[in-house]
Amino acid sequence: MPTFTALDPATVHIGRQRGAHEARQFYLEVLKSTEAGAIDLEPGENPAVVKRRLRESAKLAGLRVRSGWQDDRQTTLVWKRV
Repeated sequence: MPTFTALDPATVHIGRQRGAHEARQFYLEVLKSTEAGAIDLEPGENPAVVKRRLRESAKLAGLRVRSGWQDDRQTTLVWKRV
């Protein structure tokens, strides 16, 4: 018979959620360590995903962040805490 173990739902990340959780960890570290910054996107990165991860990470950290694109091609996202 299989063995079942109870887990905290906040620690279980499945499917796409798992990849997003791992990616947000870097954003969380940066948000906690500085008041403002710029994110330079690599070729092929989706600007909407980067901006969403920044917003989600700020929410998880309990911070308010404003952000905007520095250029029309959306290759550099600037942000600051408010």
